[in-house]
Amino acid sequence: MNPVANVNFAGGLPPSTLDGMNGQHIAIIQAAMKQYPHLTWKSFYGERLYDTARVAAGTALPLNEFPLFANPVGTQQTELNGSTQYTKTKLDTNMKTSRQLPAGQFAWITSIQARVMVSGQLDDSAQTGNNLGLANAPGSGASAVAADDIIAVNLAQAAYESIVATFNYQSTDFESAPLWGFPSRYGVSGVSGGFMYVPTTAGTGIGQNETILNNGFGGVWTLPVVRQIDSLYQFAVNLQALNNFVPTRNFRIQLILEGVGAKSVVG
Repeated sequence: MNPVANVNFAGGLPPSTLDGMNGQHIAIIQAAMKQYPHLTWKSFYGERLYDTARVAAGTALPLNEFPLFANPVGTQQTELNGSTQYTKTKLDTNMKTSRQLPAGQFAWITSIQARVMVSGQLDDSAQTGNNLGLANAPGSGASAVAADDIIAVNLAQAAYESIVATFNYQSTDFESAPLWGFPSRYGVSGVSGGFMYVPTTAGTGIGQNETILNNGFGGVWTLPVVRQIDSLYQFAVNLQALNNFVPTRNFRIQLILEGVGAKSVVG
């Protein structure tokens, strides 16, 4: 991809075909090419660094910090509130090295997002092994029982208000807030609510609960200062539950560092 020539268009420049490309991204790329002359336009791409903490039902959250971006693909990790080891895959993270980007890779982070989706109904069964806690049999209306119902709003509120996320770069803490302070654009659309188990005059009635909640309403908090992550420099996002509540279902906390990335390209 080469810089666009200075051409006059009737009515102004046509819209960009790069989704989400804006003046901030262009300014980041121009500044980066001055700082690192070996980078060219084709070195840059949309970056979404992500890592996941799995949370288990039935066990109180510990009060100690839980580091994200510390365990790359292929390494072992436990649940945030568990002791069972599993091997991380790309379902969990796209990190290739612990707490740093590989040599020749850079990132400029414009938003930090905590994707925390909570469903209002339990899965029929959950996976073990490397997919520990993920859905095995998501369930159906025919198999629903009263015990499957989850008060999703309460669980989501407990997670958003009890767990603090802190971005750390080179041993210095920067952005820090409960999870509600890092809303996410990545969720599920088209779900407006659901209904719960209700007693009926003819006996016990069981209803499907189609409720699903996400952190935020699709908008993100744009960082007032772009966080530049240099190659081989240490970074992490640390999670800490300051209210050690007991989750009522398995769920995941996924931190996304979104912005612009660059890699050295030969040729």
